Amino acid sequence: MKKKLIAVLLTLLLTLGIPFASATAEQPDEQPSASASTTAVRLTPNLIIQSFSPAKTIQAGSSFTLSFTLQNTSRDFTLKNIVVKLSGGEVFTVSSSTDTVYADSIAPLGQITLSKNFVCQKNAESGTYPITASTTFEYIENGEKLQGTSEVSMTFRVNKKEETTAKKSGSLTPQLIVSGFSYGGKNIEGGENFNLSFTVKNTSKDKDIKNVIVKLSGGEAFIVAEGTDTINVESIKKNSSKTLSKQFTCLSAAPSGVYPVSASITYEYFENDEKSQGTSDLTMSVPVVQPDKISIENISLQNNSPTVGQESDCAFKIINSGKTLLSNCTITLSDESGKVITSSFIGNIEAGTQFESNYNLAVTFDEPEEKHLCLTLEYENEGSQKKKVEQKFTTTVIEEFDPFQDDTINSGDTAESHSNLVPIIIGVAAAVLVVGIIIIVVVHKKRKKRKAQKECEALDEEI
Repeated sequence: MKKKLIAVLLTLLLTLGIPFASATAEQPDEQPSASASTTAVRLTPNLIIQSFSPAKTIQAGSSFTLSFTLQNTSRDFTLKNIVVKLSGGEVFTVSSSTDTVYADSIAPLGQITLSKNFVCQKNAESGTYPITASTTFEYIENGEKLQGTSEVSMTFRVNKKEETTAKKSGSLTPQLIVSGFSYGGKNIEGGENFNLSFTVKNTSKDKDIKNVIVKLSGGEAFIVAEGTDTINVESIKKNSSKTLSKQFTCLSAAPSGVYPVSASITYEYFENDEKSQGTSDLTMSVPVVQPDKISIENISLQNNSPTVGQESDCAFKIINSGKTLLSNCTITLSDESGKVITSSFIGNIEAGTQFESNYNLAVTFDEPEEKHLCLTLEYENEGSQKKKVEQKFTTTVIEEFDPFQDDTINSGDTAESHSNLVPIIIGVAAAVLVVGIIIIVVVHKKRKKRKAQKECEALDEEI
């Protein structure tokens, strides 16, 4: 009984053990194969850009060919119906074509090279800019058509034209300067006309300037004498000059000094095939010297005769009828040999005023004679120049007059006439004396008669 039971258990164990051993043995062989196959099928294919050109810096305004290589990253799938859309943003533009590139297919792990022509914008600033490739494609998995996408950016270095070595000098903006000017080589006086000639130079070494307009202004001292205040010049070549001129009038009322003539200039030039504008404000300085107009008048010694030994005042008047201030004025009286007799400091005399002396020049002469004298005014004008004005005159110095002194002249005719007059004078004196005596006697008799009458009248009254 036990043997039968053992036999049944062994049979049951063998029956159960064989399928279990078989299942556990086969599972390691089949499972890895199934897992590897499932993982390979599920990898999604993709496209990448393996390389692209140009690798060098792109010049602003230039054209170039973008060449790039697409690679299929999948080991199992062939990619088909490939469409690449390229975009260069604001800097790069597709040249004379569409922005799309098409490829029929790319084998697993395969590559394909595509290209497109681009233009870099002229006004692009220096920097790094992208071109983006947006790609769509199709593939078949388990009999089903699927679609994939990828987007890749390529970056390029851009330089402006002005930054290149060949064009660097062209980046300088052309400027205008006055390289020289003249106004006739003499001082300008009020009311005068003068010709202002000046040379304008274009400093640019590679750009011509055109449509040059020069507007002149004389400020407070000058006005254009004829025509308008504007000069037009068609063009000035690079590194060249142009001489211009205009006639001006100096205003009569302008005081002495230095005054500006300004030139406001506008012009045009071309840079990178684009028109640009420029301006320049230039100034030229012109000196004005108003003529000194001075006179010395009313010299008292010229009209009066001074007396020997007596102090006299040489009065005078200075009239400044010009437009300039007379500074540090000194008046001097000298004789004909130039010897200074007396002098006086009289200060400043404003333009359009006069100075009247107040006993500034006191002088005493020792001998009676005719004197040739000179009044000299020394001063400084507004240009700090020392100048002088002279006024010569003549005066006669006389002896002192004594009314009690007998003015006897030792002349034959005069003495004879004087001796003839003596008897006449004596006769006249005697006649006057006789008449006087008679008058005295008559007056005395009349007085006695009046006195007698008064006494008689008084006696009658008493009785």
